[in-house]
Amino acid sequence: MMSAQDAEKIIKFLSAGWFATEDPEARNEFNRLANEVRKAAGLPPQ
Repeated sequence: MMSAQDAEKIIKFLSAGWFATEDPEARNEFNRLANEVRKAAGLPPQ
């Protein structure tokens, strides 16, 4: 299990990709990955 702090760092990194693209499929994938990271840290999905 990862810490919530580590999860937030990874999600911040992923969010840069989310803002860099306008492709809806890519944004959905970034959101899916962020939720997987949240799940690994025991945080609720968004």
